Formats: sequence, structure tokens, C-alpha cells
Amino acid sequence: MTAPLAGTLTCASNPFGSVCSLIRDRSFPGSDVLGVVLQDVLQGVAVFLIVVLAGRFLRRVSVRAIDRTVADKQLRTLVNNVFMIVTMAVAILAGLVAGGLNVNVLLTFGGVGSLALGLAFQDLLRNVLAGIFLLIERPFRIGDWIIVGDQAGSVQTIQLRTTALRTADGRLAILPNLTAFGGTVVNATAYDMRQYSIEVHMVAGSDLGAAMATVRQILQATAEVASQPQPQVQPRIEEDGRVILVCKYWVEYRRHDPDALSASLVGRVYDALRPWEAGAAQETA
Repeated sequence: MTAPLAGTLTCASNPFGSVCSLIRDRSFPGSDVLGVVLQDVLQGVAVFLIVVLAGRFLRRVSVRAIDRTVADKQLRTLVNNVFMIVTMAVAILAGLVAGGLNVNVLLTFGGVGSLALGLAFQDLLRNVLAGIFLLIERPFRIGDWIIVGDQAGSVQTIQLRTTALRTADGRLAILPNLTAFGGTVVNATAYDMRQYSIEVHMVAGSDLGAAMATVRQILQATAEVASQPQPQVQPRIEEDGRVILVCKYWVEYRRHDPDALSASLVGRVYDALRPWEAGAAQETA
């Protein structure tokens, strides 16, 4: 019974064959079992490391090529994540085959193992796939300001399992990719133009029609305010009876500072309305 085993497990002529022969000659003369096992393990580890290093090299080359050509952070992250997954999968399979595992056995137990792992880590796998689809479909990009559920912030990273947001108060919110992929996402920075508004309190007795026309002229004459869609000036009555002019306008926020523009508009509007407010106050007195 031992002869067939000894004839089957022999030290092969590969870089680790000398290790197998050394173990056979010094530790177990006449038996190659332990030497062959160690030889197969070393061979599998070596192939695994070679594939990992090759995949890492190709990943770095691809990422640098992307940085030099398109400089797209999202594409860079997608390539990095895909290379990482493919490299680890190929490295593990190649290492097992090089270690002496039969391909048929690997396929048989691989299918069963994949099913077991899929059931055990289904949430993890779903988040990984969701992260890849987020990078491919691009409902939002790195740097966009998004709202997902009760979380709002600037997208910092899209990793294999999670998406990181920087909130308005500087905190870090970590969301599972599946939450952003399967839920409702509001992307506040998807378009170049956004609507902003300022409110102007009117003094009782003021000429509302003239005030609205004056404010509308100021908005239309401001170069930073977009002409289309046109700015709007609408009156609103508060619960205490005061009248407020709600001024809505559109701005290309990537080209102009919305906060500085709002401050400038408020000052110009109040300067333009001050004579009417003074006259209304005198008539009331």
C-alpha cells in the first residue's frame, strides 16, 4: 500500500525540488511525503505572491495612466477596486492549483464554497457589487454634495463596501454602498446652476408694485445672475401681517460665489428700497 503512494508523491524538478529532496534525505529517508507537501505549499505561496505583485503593478500602471489622461477620480477608484478584486480571486485560484489541488476538485468545492460564502456574506457581497455599479452608473461623483436618507454631505470616497460623506459640520458619515444604490439620492451639485433666494422685509405702507419692479431690475442687471431661468420676485404675507419679498434667482455656483453674491444683492436691494421705506414711515407718523 505504501509503494504506490511513494511512487506518486515524488520530489518534482522545480525551484522547490531541492527543498523536498533535502527533507527526504535528512529527515525521512525513503519517503517524499513531507517534502512534497512542503514543496507544494511553497509553490502555491510563490505563485500567489507573483500574481498579487503582478496585479499590483498593473493596477498602479493603469491608475497612473488614468491620472495622466483623464484625471477622473471616480474612474480611478473603479479601476483600483476592480483590479483589487480580480487580482485576489486569480491569485487564490492560481495558488491553489499550483499547490497541487486538482482543478476538478477545485471547481466542485469552489461552487459549493461560493454558495456558502454567498449566503454567509450576502450583505458584504451586495455592498461590493453596489459600490461597483455606483462607480459605473455615476449617480453622483466624488466631491458632489448628496442627501441619502437623513445624511447629507460631500462625497469623499467610494470604497468596496462603503461610501464616505463629509457633513456640513465636518463630521464623517459612513454609508453602506447598498443604501446609496437602492435608496433615493438627491444630488445637489449635479447641475451647473442652482437656485438661491433672499428675503426682503417691507415696511407697512410701501409701494409693493414699485418695490417688486425695482428688485426685479436689480436682479436682471446683475451679471452673475442667470437670465434663464428668469429671476422671480414674489410677495409673501407672514402670520403677523408683515409683507416679505421672496427673491429667487439662478447662479452658476462653480463660477461665482453664491454667498458673496447674496450679500451684495441684499445690500443693493435695501439701498434701493430705503427711500420708499423712509417715505412710508413719514406718512405713517
